[in-house]
Parts: sequence; structure tokens; C-alpha cells
Amino acid sequence: MVKASWGTKRTCQSCGARFYDLNKSPIRCPKCGRDHDREDFVKVRRGRGAAAAAATAAAAAAAAKAAAKKKSDEAALAGDELPDVEGDDALEDTDDLGDETEDLEVEVEVEDDKGEGDR
Repeated sequence: MVKASWGTKRTCQSCGARFYDLNKSPIRCPKCGRDHDREDFVKVRRGRGAAAAAATAAAAAAAAKAAAKKKSDEAALAGDELPDVEGDDALEDTDDLGDETEDLEVEVEVEDDKGEGDR
């Protein structure tokens, strides 16, 4: 059970220990002995402007990176040269296959469930 005389539960900024401040000033961590001001525990909130500015900067960086990649890809394709591929990734030479084509016939049986009644 928490008592009012214990004060507020705090987390040490130095060692991460959780403790009650006992309504004392300055607040002293019992584990590491560091003194804290009450202002150390106030959370700083960013406004929406800072988050929007960060998102805009990230989007601009991504757009610049995409534009640079597109430009390098276009420069690579400008020569109309294909890279030489060896090994398993090489394509098979199909000139010796000729123009022979075979028509394949496939029979498909369709079962009709009508008339069988309820199962």
C-alpha cells in the first residue's frame, strides 16, 4: 500500500533504479547516490511542428535518394549493353530448338453435385 509520506515514485536518470522521493529536495537515489532536481523528471513534449518538420525532412531525403537511384539506373541503361552472365544464371541458347510447337490437349472432368441431395 502506497503512503502519501513516501512521495512520488521516481526512476533514477543515472542507474535506472525505481524509488520514492520521500518528498525531499533535492531527490537522492538510494542506489547510486546521485542528486536530482525535480526538473530532471519533467517530461519534455515536442509540439506537432517539430514532428511535422522531421517528417518533411525524412520525405525530402527519401525523394532525393530515389531521384539519385533513378538517375544512376538511367545512366547504366544508356549504353544499351547487357552484363555478361555466367553459371546458373545464364540464359539457355534457344536457336537450336527450332520452331517446333506441340499442341497439348488436357481433359478436365467436372463433377456435378446437382441431384445428389443433402449430405
